Amino acid sequence: METISFRSVGNLGLMFVLLVLFFPLSCRAHETLNPNIIKFGVFPYKSPKTIIEMYGPLAAHLEKELGKKIKISSAADANSFLEKARNDEYDLLLAAPPVYYKLRSSGYKAIARGIPTFHGVAIVRKDSEIQTVEQLKGKKVAAIGGFSFAGYYFLLPQLEEKGIDPQKDVDIQFLGKVDSVIYGVVNKKYDAGLFRYDALDLPAFSEIREQLRVIARSSEIPQFPFVVKKRMDNSTINAIQETLSALSPDIPEEREILKNMQVKKIIKATDADYDEFYELIKDTDYFGKP
Repeated sequence: METISFRSVGNLGLMFVLLVLFFPLSCRAHETLNPNIIKFGVFPYKSPKTIIEMYGPLAAHLEKELGKKIKISSAADANSFLEKARNDEYDLLLAAPPVYYKLRSSGYKAIARGIPTFHGVAIVRKDSEIQTVEQLKGKKVAAIGGFSFAGYYFLLPQLEEKGIDPQKDVDIQFLGKVDSVIYGVVNKKYDAGLFRYDALDLPAFSEIREQLRVIARSSEIPQFPFVVKKRMDNSTINAIQETLSALSPDIPEEREILKNMQVKKIIKATDADYDEFYELIKDTDYFGKP
């Protein structure tokens, strides 16, 4: 079921890993009943290759500390990820908030979260004449997707406040990936781009971040929660929480794991930690679009 152990992933195995990330490897029923396997689903907000690079070290660390095989997987898109979770294909998830909220009714619950919070931004090239949200009218804007608060939704109320209809007055195009949005703006394919601001801190963007300028910012957004299914035993949940919260930025290998996830620390969490953000989005079209 498009899963693989990440005790070690070298260059030789990378192509194989990319293939199996989205295709079955073994009998689902067998894995569901195996208490020594944890199926770790990562929300598909990055390319398969990037997901492997970002979360492979975390999966290997969990495997070592828990003494259980961690099989990491993803899905083709947000809707597929939600469907797979509802079909019990994941034990542990790192899920976008709207997907997590939809899974609450299926018994999934939050157990940990990264800190600090982050912001979504609308950026333009530094040499752009665009200075304000109002000037996006009639422009081409690159966005992550309808599932993303930081990479799409946060801007809609700001446009509407200025009398701009986001659906009619702005050409918003979903690109799915942060890299595509940033380079789309830098290369002048789009007038502006929407994504989470701390993405610019990644080494891949070190040479171009100074070419961009922020014209709008969102409210604080919580990091994706770590979520577990209802049938997971308490001892395993506690072990996962302890392992995640023990990751230290003072230890080089663990600091790299945290850096990959764009967080400074992981702390224990409950559903209540996400209730405030839920109240912010529950009546919006964003919540209706996984």
